[in-house]
Amino acid sequence: MKRDPERFESQKFDLLIIGGGITGATLAWDASMRGLKVAVVDKGDFGCATSSATSKLIHGGLRYLKNGELLLVRESLQERRILQSIAGHLVRPMPFLLPTYRTGGNRRWMIRAGMLLYDMLSYHRGRLEDPEQRIGAHRMLSAAKVERIEPLAAGAGLTGGAWYYDCLCNPDRLTLEFMLGAFRQGATLANYMKVNDVVCSLGRVESVAVEDLLSGRQFNIQARMVANTAGPWADRIDLRCGVDDQVSLHRSKGIHIITRSLGKEHTLVMSTSTGGHFFIIPWRGHSLIGTTDTEFRGDPDSLSVQDQDVSNFLAEINQALPKARLTEADILYRYAGMRPLVDQESKVYQASRKYEIIDHHRQGIKGYISAVGGKYTTSRNLARKLTDRIMARLDSPKVACLTAGKRLPGAVSGSFRGYVEQACQEEAKLLDRDILKNLVWTYGSRHIELIDLVKRDPNLGHRLQSGRPEIMAQIVFAIESEMACTLCDILVRRTGFATLGSPQPAALDRIVRLAGRLLGWGAERRQSEKETLRQKILGQAELPPSRQKPTGAPPLPTSP
Repeated sequence: MKRDPERFESQKFDLLIIGGGITGATLAWDASMRGLKVAVVDKGDFGCATSSATSKLIHGGLRYLKNGELLLVRESLQERRILQSIAGHLVRPMPFLLPTYRTGGNRRWMIRAGMLLYDMLSYHRGRLEDPEQRIGAHRMLSAAKVERIEPLAAGAGLTGGAWYYDCLCNPDRLTLEFMLGAFRQGATLANYMKVNDVVCSLGRVESVAVEDLLSGRQFNIQARMVANTAGPWADRIDLRCGVDDQVSLHRSKGIHIITRSLGKEHTLVMSTSTGGHFFIIPWRGHSLIGTTDTEFRGDPDSLSVQDQDVSNFLAEINQALPKARLTEADILYRYAGMRPLVDQESKVYQASRKYEIIDHHRQGIKGYISAVGGKYTTSRNLARKLTDRIMARLDSPKVACLTAGKRLPGAVSGSFRGYVEQACQEEAKLLDRDILKNLVWTYGSRHIELIDLVKRDPNLGHRLQSGRPEIMAQIVFAIESEMACTLCDILVRRTGFATLGSPQPAALDRIVRLAGRLLGWGAERRQSEKETLRQKILGQAELPPSRQKPTGAPPLPTSP
């Protein structure tokens, strides 16, 4: 997957997508598979904002049953099964434990009723080729059983719990694979491409003026249709288009923290005293904890994790789970994301996660359509509906959507665990087992491309850091095959290496030297890349490359 901005100037597209998050990525994949000439631009990296800042779950949304949103839960559970089928290397079943208590919202009878309904709505959960992907029905557990399984949850008023399944995913890699699928179908893609204006004439969108943030070049992209999938920035794109009645967004801020491992291989679901909830999720040998849900009225570009956010969240966690005894010293990585909600009536936690498609033809602007809201889980189905609407507006022949049955580039058939084991056996003499497992779990069948890099240059088989499974070949692969342009692209979104704490100085120097050589960075750019990564690990806003300047960030937490 190569970045080639000149391709945008040399042709007119059927569809230009503004926003390279999960909605833009799934739309690009679907539309290109149906024969449209597609282009995608994003002012940051693909999936670097809302789509990256999730709880890393593909789930039905059990709590939405309380709001009576049965159709949303049913759609989410259908999409969960589809994503397990087409991206089984990135979407895997995960057991969840939901304790029940004598008081509060998680009472045993309420949870049992919700679980029965959840099972009914996911009746198709066993219809998958890979037997390891098939999900069973829930089980209600006694208080004694819950205490044995999860000592953290033991406490006054515990009446038992529910054991059920949803799925864990790697959202950065999944978004990227949708983009890669679109690229292989002929789509033209570029990250770090900022939209400066949407040019209209006689009530029709004619082109989009963009700026390449890496080179500074400015030009127009011609397209018959423009789709606004910019998430929390969608209303700002509307303003540039001259829409009188812009998309009305209710922005919600959510933060997550990655901490020392709390020691279990299941996800623990806990309620808070304020009526919310949070997950403690096993993640790469550590614990991922999230999320909060608070209204956000600031500039979306300035979103960051504040120290007060962390203090408040830790207080909630420790109140719900006193035995956890988490402190700020336990936090290795923190991040914030924005949910663009279309529900204006409810508070952000209770607000629906439904999506909305706005066809601006009805407002007198032809060639322009927007999609806002929704869940990461339901993005493929939203893209299906969007593509149907776009093709109708383009008077294109009807073509069936194929995305529910088409595997993504790294997916494999049959047992994925069997595939992992076979790969480890075949290359046992080349790389250590933990390295091979990490490559297959990260890239699926595409791990072969990294094996080839190591065979051509054995030095690329060296670990990035002692005790970690990531290797130098992943740096090269991110740049040459996955359009990584910055250090955060490489170490946060392509490999996840920096999401477990600050890299050791010597390791970081080796990585920056290699990346800098491949990307043509001078000494000043290398230093600014390091500084931006420092800020990113602390949960600060990620600046685009053209604005990166050393800022003297405070010391980072160190990896264990």
